[in-house]
Amino acid sequence: MAGMKKNTPWAYNRGSSPLHRMNAGLKLIVVLLLSLAAFLPNLAVLSGIIIFLIVLSCIARIGPTALLRGSGPLFFIVLAILLFQALEFSPLRINTGGLREGIIFCFRLGAAFAAGSLLFTVTTSAELRKSISRLETALHAEKLKIGLSISLMLGFLPLFFVIWEDINLAWKSRGGRKSLSRLVVLIPLVIERMMVKALEKALAMESRNF
Repeated sequence: MAGMKKNTPWAYNRGSSPLHRMNAGLKLIVVLLLSLAAFLPNLAVLSGIIIFLIVLSCIARIGPTALLRGSGPLFFIVLAILLFQALEFSPLRINTGGLREGIIFCFRLGAAFAAGSLLFTVTTSAELRKSISRLETALHAEKLKIGLSISLMLGFLPLFFVIWEDINLAWKSRGGRKSLSRLVVLIPLVIERMMVKALEKALAMESRNF
């Protein structure tokens, strides 16, 4: 995707690993299953998924820490909400049970985030679109244009991080710091940019009679 850099979260990383060569549709299915399984009420399953993702990241030669690149603001917001929910005011104390569940939820969210990051790191949007289109043809559902809809939706996921990186860089160049105010200011700007991109894409497709 244009504008994507190697160090941008969820950016495609060129390579020739077995994961890069694997069928894009199969990778998409595996990622969806892993993301859903991460939220099953079983810590053993969650632990297995985390270990599996670490192994896959090593196979893809990108490293496990790269899978969580860009997740900081997301986890900051989620953790702040969970900590607030764990706080009890009468009497004033921390609900350790609620705090534990909140931390576990962060691990589940991290596993799902890492799975999506791994998918887009080893798979291009074009590969996903071709794979979905082949399935659409096999099912004789070309008129529904399901493949186009899914590929457009998936394409907007890594685009979010491209826009975030650009706006965040502008924030830093103006002396902005990493704080809650940064999220309050930047997130609406990112959403606005995403809406503009969606409108531009819709107009381009309409001009081509889609």
